[in-house]
Amino acid sequence: MQKNVWRLFKTLIWMGLLILGISHYDTLAPQAVSIFNTGKTNLVAALSGNLSSRLVGVDETNQTSESSETSSHQKTTTDTEQASTTSSSTAKSESATPIESIVQNTKLSRTYYYSFDSDLPQAGREVFQEAVATYNKTGIVHLVAGKASSHQNSVTFSMYHKKESADATTLELGHGGPMITKSVSFRGTQYWNNAKASLNGSYSTAFSKAVAVHELGHALGLDHSQSTISVMYPVSQGRTELATADIAALKTIYPTNS
Repeated sequence: MQKNVWRLFKTLIWMGLLILGISHYDTLAPQAVSIFNTGKTNLVAALSGNLSSRLVGVDETNQTSESSETSSHQKTTTDTEQASTTSSSTAKSESATPIESIVQNTKLSRTYYYSFDSDLPQAGREVFQEAVATYNKTGIVHLVAGKASSHQNSVTFSMYHKKESADATTLELGHGGPMITKSVSFRGTQYWNNAKASLNGSYSTAFSKAVAVHELGHALGLDHSQSTISVMYPVSQGRTELATADIAALKTIYPTNS
């Protein structure tokens, strides 16, 4: 008896829903179809594991995109560096040799007095003397052995020790640079340079003419160049003769009337 009543009750409910659905078909049917399709898609995706993968994939795609932008940027930088080292000699020679900022807009005498630190070995003295000869040959500067007096340019050649780590890809072979003093008096403004050029005694390869010419160039006011034919290129190319751009930069620092 109870089963029959329950069946009758369900039948009446379904008939009511059917009548309601027919009367509101235009409104309810599209919603029902949309809900049914969405539910079906999500149910299938969930059962297959694709829904989870897709959500993670959005995050992974964003991360990959950011990584790719960084990688592209690094690659562009690398390509630019490679392009500058593989360009023609004509293009390289047109690259101007920069001047140390501290030397710009100064009026320096063309004469320098140079001396050696007592701890600089003979090998270091010899390569620096060769470097001195190279710069004197230009006729732009005049380096003389001896001790500078007050208000005169000087260069001190020395040695230091700096050992790179075992996994280092480059070695520091030397350093050098100018030290400019400015004096203002009733006579006017005067500049002089008490420069230093040093070799890294931790490496035998530092004791070469190419390194000495490079470090003396810094002492005289030349900065790093992007041209591989310049003696001021930051990675040693074994060059010992000044490029045209190097000489032009020296002439800017030490004009013929100085």
